[in-house]
Amino acid sequence: MASTRTAARILAAVAALPMAALLFAGSAQADDGPRGQLANRGSNAAIAGVVGSGVGGSNHGNSTTSQQVATGTGATNQENTASVTGPGHTAIQQENVRVVFANIHDD
Repeated sequence: MASTRTAARILAAVAALPMAALLFAGSAQADDGPRGQLANRGSNAAIAGVVGSGVGGSNHGNSTTSQQVATGTGATNQENTASVTGPGHTAIQQENVRVVFANIHDD
């Protein structure tokens, strides 16, 4: 009886591995907003991961880690993050800056 239960548990654990792999795998999908088109009009899908971020050891509760990906023509992303070390009130001024990259080669 015990060997049957053990075999059933092992079989259930092995059967659950593909689902666990899907849950832990990261995926991204490009969306062009209100048009409802996925990965179209110059956008494409990308995957990002924070690997080897250096966050470890004694960080005293102050740690900020982020990852962004913007791929393809017309791709954009935005992040507003602020980190503060130490106690007390802190004034943080954030503003958005537009950066435009131009092609400097006449190919």
